[in-house]
Amino acid sequence: MRKLILTSFAICLGLVLCGGARAQTPAVPAAPATPPIYGAPITLEQAKKAAVAAEAEANKSNLKLTFAIVDPSGTLVYLQKGDGSINASSDVAIGKARTAARYRRPSKDFFDMMESGHSYAATLDPTLVASAGGVPIVVDGKVIGAIGSSGAPTGLIDLAAATAGAAALK
Repeated sequence: MRKLILTSFAICLGLVLCGGARAQTPAVPAAPATPPIYGAPITLEQAKKAAVAAEAEANKSNLKLTFAIVDPSGTLVYLQKGDGSINASSDVAIGKARTAARYRRPSKDFFDMMESGHSYAATLDPTLVASAGGVPIVVDGKVIGAIGSSGAPTGLIDLAAATAGAAALK
């Protein structure tokens, strides 16, 4: 009888102590904001205006950068290579702009995904550039293209110039 009471007590104690230890369901993350829709493609005149504004921002840091402006499909509309900028910056700027246009979001978003352990981002598209410096150009709530900047010591400096270029058309 004593053994039965002790066994029953142990079972009850175990249920009381372990009863609250249930797996917690993780909170469902909020849905990301819907990106803007595509609009009419950027014109050559608009592309040149964006490049001039981006260059003005780069000149504040005395940097010679390359700027690529693409239409919403990622097709190159305008390329401006700074005197003395590295040769690879042309392809990198085009890749950043293409990424921003096709995905309707800054190329830095993909860098952030890679840095946070979401390496699948690299498998989305063989031309995707996961580096800061590509920014969609949004006019009247529609993506008309994107600008990519390359050649600075860090992608964040490229991003500042590209952001200034995109803002020139708002």
